[in-house]
Amino acid sequence: MSNFVHFFSFAGNWSEAVLFIVRIITAVIFASHGWFKSFGKQKFRGSADRFAERGIPFPLFLSYVTSLSQLIAVPLLVLGFLTQWIVLILAMEMLVAVWAKYMDTHAIFDGMDLPLSDLAICMMLFVLGPGAFSIDALIRM
Repeated sequence: MSNFVHFFSFAGNWSEAVLFIVRIITAVIFASHGWFKSFGKQKFRGSADRFAERGIPFPLFLSYVTSLSQLIAVPLLVLGFLTQWIVLILAMEMLVAVWAKYMDTHAIFDGMDLPLSDLAICMMLFVLGPGAFSIDALIRM
């Protein structure tokens, strides 16, 4: 049994690199969301219309806030700067997305998995922090 446990002990050596990779992947995910809401087929007005359909107040204003916060988060996540603040904001956006888009259907198999996964990643980065390969780690030294 000790050989089996020893096999998995290598993971501790990779935790900082994995946090960096998770930050990069999270940045890519939110880049695609922010770009689509801002400049893609939907644009700000389309996002606002979707927000209004789901009963989100101040839809045009929150369309800009959501879209731009997702785009601003991208370079900050890549650099690991203000990471825990950024993922806290993104986690709140994902909570609203789950509530507004999916709670009336209870459709976890109909697309709720993406915002829930994004929420879980944001929660993980909030708790674990950005890792050693980040500006936040340099500032804390």
